[in-house]
This record gives sequence, structure tokens and C-alpha cells, in this order.
Amino acid sequence: MYHNTINRIYNTDSQTHLNSPKIIVFKPLLILIGIFIWTMDSATAQDPVLPPTNLGMANVYDGMAGKPGFIYQSYVQVFRAQNYYDQFGTKKQTDFKLHSLSNVQQLIYLSPVKLLGGTLAFTAIVPIVQLSATRTGGDRPLINSSVLGDIIEGTAIQWSDKKLFGKPFSHRAEFDISFPLGNFDHQYDINPSFHAWTFSAYHAFTMILNSRMSISSRNQINYNGTYIDTKDKAGSFYNGNYSIDFSIVPAMKVELVAYYLKQITPDKHDGSSHYYQDAFGIDNTKETALGFGPCIAYFSPGRTLIEAKVFFETAENNRFSGYRPTIRVAVPLMKQ
Repeated sequence: MYHNTINRIYNTDSQTHLNSPKIIVFKPLLILIGIFIWTMDSATAQDPVLPPTNLGMANVYDGMAGKPGFIYQSYVQVFRAQNYYDQFGTKKQTDFKLHSLSNVQQLIYLSPVKLLGGTLAFTAIVPIVQLSATRTGGDRPLINSSVLGDIIEGTAIQWSDKKLFGKPFSHRAEFDISFPLGNFDHQYDINPSFHAWTFSAYHAFTMILNSRMSISSRNQINYNGTYIDTKDKAGSFYNGNYSIDFSIVPAMKVELVAYYLKQITPDKHDGSSHYYQDAFGIDNTKETALGFGPCIAYFSPGRTLIEAKVFFETAENNRFSGYRPTIRVAVPLMKQ
């Protein structure tokens, strides 16, 4: 079974336990949509982790869409782990490091079909993930070298060119399903597939404040199924992206961007949310994360969007913290 007990390890005072390969496990880095990590203990079920989600992948003009047709988006995100924070938000010492390079491919189809005052849209997301791990004081986990993450399908309604408080306002509601179809093999400690179903719903919007400024936000709720072939289930959680931008010139914007993740319900084993407290002394299994940083966005004459940004994380619980350089490219495949 695949799970995680780093909270239990950090709650023990024995340094020999930290160096024992029989109980060494590592808190996964839930890096982005398409990165799915947890670790293995062959004897007992332990604290599961949250699945991947959109942490700062899309910001500027996130609630907007063009004319009916296809839109292609590509996201490249690097995560560099710096520190681990336990269930109390206390930084802990660890010599385990995990780094990721992720490339997420997305195809969007905005149809001409009208529904509830908006237009019906569909999307498919394919994550490609490369992971590497280092540890100076002990064995490293076994990483599956296959790179295909779980495929996501979404159905949405897009409302464009609306008004809110007299300001131009575009927004979208979407329901997504993450299918556990990525590469997974029980012999590895870290796999590209989360190995469970995830169901998500989000609302994204963009409001144009004036000729130079706009704000955008995406707010998402996620429900997780039980890990396949186990009794472990990660809790439900919220994640959100936020941005405010200012135009330097018509084709270029500078932004202040942020994301936030908050686990809402505790993790469960065999339907019990008290299992991890009773078995391992983990009182709080919920994860939190906050990242913020600068961004610059450029619109080409053909309306291709290039968004480059970096997030610095803080206020973590039950997670590693680090920084995330991110590039987003959006290309309309229809005439504007």
C-alpha cells in the first residue's frame, strides 16, 4: 500500500528511527496538476496525501475565452523543495529533497452551443512528469521513470462579455474528473499516477477594472476517492489562484500572483478519521499551503499569451515548502 507517515517520524525523538530504512517515509510534494506522490510502508496504512491540483498554473485573464473553436495551453512548472513543515506548521530538519519538472498539455474546445446564458466548453489535460530525489543520510525512494500522469476531462459553461458592478466581467464554471490512468507500479515508492479518482468543481472569473488593470481568480473544491486497492482516502480540499495585473504597454502586463490550498476534511482509513491519531499520534492530517510572487505576461500580435512567474511558498502544514517557477503558453487555434 502507498501512503505517508512523515508526521509520525517527526513526532518521535529517536534519531535511529529516522535512519532506519524499515520506517523511513517521506511527505510527498504535491507539486501541480499531473504530479502524484506518496510513499510506501508494507505493514500498515498511514496518513494519505492530497492529489495534485492547479497551484498557480493559470492567472491572468483566467476567466476569459475567445470565440468558439479550439485553444491549446501548455504549462511548465518546476518545484524545488526547501523545508518541511509538520502538522503544527513547525519547520523540521530533513535531508530528503525531491525536485520536479512538469509539462501539462491542455486542449480546450469552446463550442457554439448555448447553455444557461453561456456557451458549452470541454477540456482535456495530459500531465507529463519528471521527478528526482536525493537523500544524503539514507536510502532514496524508488521512482517510476514513466512520465504519464492521470488524465483529466472537464466540462464547462463559459460566460463572456458580461457586466458586474458596471465593469466588464467574464467567468466560467467547470466540473472535472481525474481518471487514474497514469503510470503506476506497486514496486515503486513514487509513481506518476495518484491511483485514485478525484472530482473537482471550480469557478474562474476576470474583471476588467479599467483600461490598464484587471483581477482574476479561480476557486476550486475537490473530492477524493479511496486509493485503489487500499482503505486510505485523502480529505477534501480547496485551492484557489489569484492575480491583479497592470499594463505597462498594451501587449505586456506585470502581475502580483498567489495561490492557496486548504484541506477541509481530515484523511480517513477504512472510514475513520481518528485512525491516524490513534495509531500514529497524528492529530492533524490537514494540509495547507500559500504561495505568492511576481509575474509578467505578454500577448503576441496573434494573441498568443505567454505568462512567466515564480511563487515562493509560506504558511505550510504537513507539506514541503519551496519555490515554483512557472510558464504558461495559451494559443488560440481559431481566428480572432
